[in-house]
Amino acid sequence: MGLIGLVMVFLLAIAVGFITIGSFLYRRNEQRKPSLIRVLTLLFQLLLFVLFFSDTTSHFNETFLDILWWVVIVGGFIVGAMKFKYNVIISLTNIFLSGLLTALMLLLMFITSM
Repeated sequence: MGLIGLVMVFLLAIAVGFITIGSFLYRRNEQRKPSLIRVLTLLFQLLLFVLFFSDTTSHFNETFLDILWWVVIVGGFIVGAMKFKYNVIISLTNIFLSGLLTALMLLLMFITSM
C-alpha cells in the first residue's frame, strides 16, 4: 500500500474517532443523538472514499463494486433525508458525502466510456 493509502487509512481512523466521540459520548440532548444506522452509513461512505483514493477498488469484482457503491449512495440519501430535523449535522454529512460519491462514480463512468 502506498503512502497515500496509509494517509487515507489514518484519516479514516481519525474520522471514526471524532464521529464516535461526538455521537456517543456527548449526549446532552436525547433528541440530537444519531442512530446507529446513520453512523454506519457515514462510515461506509468514508470507507468507499478510502478505497477509491487508495486504488484498492481495482482488485474487486466490478459488478460487486458497482452494486455496493450505488447501495451506499442511495442508502446515504435515504438515511440523510429520514428524520432530518432530529440530527441535522449527520444528515447533511450523509447527503453531502452521497453527492460526492455520486459525482465520483459518474466521473469514473464517463472517463472509462471514452
